[in-house]
Amino acid sequence: MSAATAPGSQALPGLRGVRVLDFGRYVAAPYCAMLLADMGADVIRVERPGGEDDRRLGLKAAHGEAFTFVGLARAKRGITLDLRAGAAARAVLADLVARCDVLLHNFAPSAAGAFGLSYEDVRAARPDVVYLAISCHGSDGPLAQRAGFDPMAQMASGAAALTGYEDGPPVRAGVPWVDFSTGLAGALGILLALRHREATGEGQAVDCALLRTALSYTAPMVAEAVVAGRERPRLGNQAAYVAPSNLYRCRDGAVYVAAVTAGAWRALARLVGEPELADDPELATPEQRFEQRERIDRAIERWTEARSVAEALRELEEARVPSGSYQATSELPDDPQVRAQRMLEYVDLGFDGLGRVPVSASPLRLSRIPLAAGGAPPRVGEHNDDVYRDLLGYGDAQIERLRAQRVI
Repeated sequence: MSAATAPGSQALPGLRGVRVLDFGRYVAAPYCAMLLADMGADVIRVERPGGEDDRRLGLKAAHGEAFTFVGLARAKRGITLDLRAGAAARAVLADLVARCDVLLHNFAPSAAGAFGLSYEDVRAARPDVVYLAISCHGSDGPLAQRAGFDPMAQMASGAAALTGYEDGPPVRAGVPWVDFSTGLAGALGILLALRHREATGEGQAVDCALLRTALSYTAPMVAEAVVAGRERPRLGNQAAYVAPSNLYRCRDGAVYVAAVTAGAWRALARLVGEPELADDPELATPEQRFEQRERIDRAIERWTEARSVAEALRELEEARVPSGSYQATSELPDDPQVRAQRMLEYVDLGFDGLGRVPVSASPLRLSRIPLAAGGAPPRVGEHNDDVYRDLLGYGDAQIERLRAQRVI
């Protein structure tokens, strides 16, 4: 199978012809590679014989693999290669790298060196390779060799200090946003490096770090603390320093209302039957309303509690007050906007009861390049013959010898 006919690339001109060697594990690097596959790249996931732990970590589907893995490994080919198997594995790795445009991983720098995946190692096999390394703390500095995951970056960046309620402990977000954001940053870096290679013929290393990504999000809050001397408080669902912006109970659920502009605030005050609030000079600015948010929230919730979610949203929309509903994850496949925008796609895993498993569609939408989620994730070593025989040109005897040696 060539790059032009790989899963997810049949009719996609975006990255068609670009081949990616994916050593990613868990979330950040696999998500980056998934985005590249959505763009039409031929992404080859490499794992040890028997499969990697991220296939089985977390809530599992009936066939024994985690739903997270299913969502992040779709549209990829899958091969096995044990980088711990000495010189024979290093020779196979060099052959693979020589035929790939991009290599990405999220090992700590010391582990990457031990596996022969340092930039110097990889560049020796292909000088113009685009190389992405994702780590927790970055490739240098006193914590470069310390392993870490998304929760450590949320804690270390100050993000957890801003999350939760004022009388409770710091809280990590339930969605690993640092992982996903770092994967997105990695894909952007790869695209920039490929553009540079088109112009100059030169490859380069792209370095992404979970902590760097998270700190790029919390930097404005750092400035507040350092320059203004004010630590942003933990406020639950309430936005900081502006109001009203909170989640309010309805008869059958909850709605989020964010009326922070002057026009929206006046409209909301009239809607909830308290027009005098809009004329109160002590509530003239979002900051003033934030300081008196409990008074305002009580007035809004008296109104929302008397209505269903649908009724509240209809009236809020008619009044042009920004609002939205709270939804559980199980409700999203039937959400009219999700369905209209085709934000979820479905893959068939080939097992009973798993013929229609939701996965994310590409978060990108382009007017001239169609993007698609592609097929199901690969089974362990599913494409070994395609890659080792057809791409690398290995004969049957060589492939069997590698299998017998547990190299692949």
